[in-house]
Amino acid sequence: MTRWEAFVQCPGCGYDLATGEGERSCAWGDCPYLPEELDVLCPNCRFNFMTGQGNDLCGHPGTCEYAADARSHVVNLRDWIASHPR
Repeated sequence: MTRWEAFVQCPGCGYDLATGEGERSCAWGDCPYLPEELDVLCPNCRFNFMTGQGNDLCGHPGTCEYAADARSHVVNLRDWIASHPR
């Protein structure tokens, strides 16, 4: 099992990693413990590749050079969500 597959959110955390919504149990904006392999946000503009929501600064989020890793992490996050039902 890889590190991201074993990731568990903090107790009481209601933050939805897929949508970026919900109540966090901490004061952090983003989860500080989230493995990189589950991060689906563009590091440049914070466009969410899981939901397709956000204001993409480049105008072409599907080919943005900054977000290649974030796009590839969508599969990991979907797998993680499927194996960690709420």
